[in-house]
Amino acid sequence: MDQRLLTFITVAEEKSFSRAANVLHITQPAVTQHIRNLECEFNVILLERGKRSVSLTKAGKIVFHQAKQILTHYKETKRLVDELLYGDSGSIVVSASYTFGEYILPSVLRRFQKAYPHITFMVNIVNSDEVIHQVKSREADIGIIETDFLSSENLKVVPFAQDTVSFIAAANSNFYAGEVPTLDELTTQTWILREKGSGTRKVAERVLEEFKITPAHILELGSTQIIKEAVEAGLGIALLSNWTVRKELTLNTLKLINPVNFSLVRSFSYIYLPSEWQTKTIQLFAGCLSEIPGF
Repeated sequence: MDQRLLTFITVAEEKSFSRAANVLHITQPAVTQHIRNLECEFNVILLERGKRSVSLTKAGKIVFHQAKQILTHYKETKRLVDELLYGDSGSIVVSASYTFGEYILPSVLRRFQKAYPHITFMVNIVNSDEVIHQVKSREADIGIIETDFLSSENLKVVPFAQDTVSFIAAANSNFYAGEVPTLDELTTQTWILREKGSGTRKVAERVLEEFKITPAHILELGSTQIIKEAVEAGLGIALLSNWTVRKELTLNTLKLINPVNFSLVRSFSYIYLPSEWQTKTIQLFAGCLSEIPGF
């Protein structure tokens, strides 16, 4: 890749010539020269030099955006060539939703690393909306989501495993009269929900709409682990994937409280950008995902 573009990207991200020099392991005068050469190439000022930091000019923002795209394509090209020359090697960036990323992905990565020790990986754990964004923007090679999303010309969606979602409550909860609560009894409770944009939140909103439920109170928390602890403390009830509460059910700190005839199954899907030159690492990783056992 053009060293001037790489230097420009680094200076823009670090907002400093000296920090960029440290990151790139070159001298600060070399950084300055690369930026001057690039500005001469485009005949425009790309960076506003301040006393303590630098910022992008309007032209600089355009060049920065395009340079990031060039860097992404360069990395993908190098990886494709490496795979052609060296076989099962290379790298992959995986973006996964919280439920899958925190509770299922570690075992997948263990099997993947054992089967393909020469492939390195980086993982981002974010909500489902952000997974989709990262794959579309090529920040991730493959994404894993837990929400309904249709394939399009720009994004391929492949369901690979089922996930059962259940109502959970503290093991000592007794707010309902029968062996399991009715929907009316569930409405009397505080519902503890994930943040907007998460797949788990979208499932809960679908249940609220479908069954015309208006909870007495709603408490919004930012992670599944915090939600489980809040439920254990008796703050309310939640709708969570069975994958996420296996340990708590075994320890008898949480219990399932699904109403009669209530059943909610969704799919985990992996997503990627179709390409004529699809990387082999994506195919290999997708193969490991298909081997996940059921709950």
